[in-house]
Amino acid sequence: MIRRVSRLLCAAVVAVVVAVPAALAANGDPQKKLTKADQAKARAISLRQSDFPAGWVGKPNTNTSQGNPRCSSYNPDQSDLIETGDVDSPDFSRPEGSFVSSSVGIFKTRKMAQTGYARVAKPQLPKCFAELFTKGLAPAKVQVLQVGPLAFRQLGDRSNAYRLRADVTVQGTTVPATIDIVLFNRGRADVAMIFAGLFRPLPASFEQSLAAKVAARAA
Repeated sequence: MIRRVSRLLCAAVVAVVVAVPAALAANGDPQKKLTKADQAKARAISLRQSDFPAGWVGKPNTNTSQGNPRCSSYNPDQSDLIETGDVDSPDFSRPEGSFVSSSVGIFKTRKMAQTGYARVAKPQLPKCFAELFTKGLAPAKVQVLQVGPLAFRQLGDRSNAYRLRADVTVQGTTVPATIDIVLFNRGRADVAMIFAGLFRPLPASFEQSLAAKVAARAA
């Protein structure tokens, strides 16, 4: 029974992790004027199966959330900007519940990409992420243990990283979760990567390696 509850809880945590990044930008999405060339560029930058060691499985992105939750202290608006490429990577996971994905946006100009990045990568972002994560897992009990900036290698032209640590409890079973969000801008590309480790954090070297591969392809 405990193992079954734990598996269900892991699945719920991953589902919320997938949905939160979209919710963060739900009210202020850029205008979509996608081009074939920039869609191809975004796909080329995104995470791919060959980036991962054995044991990781990629499945098509399943985030179909149409929810529009907001945070009182964080409401980035990119609606005056134009995005010409927009690709979510497959959802990569391991059986114990670890999860990684990326989202790549290509803007019409470098200036738009820089402006869009500056509006998203603000100090209020990790607190909002924790709020949406907690709401998304209700009625499970979420105890946020840590939320804030994370030391991470410099990526692209500018980058930021944040960490959320929480204990998630349902039916008496508690699963520790560590979620890292890595953002960077390079040229016309803005990239968001999310790493979720259940029971234990994903190794820093693993996260750094994947982020470096994606950043190199954004050149």
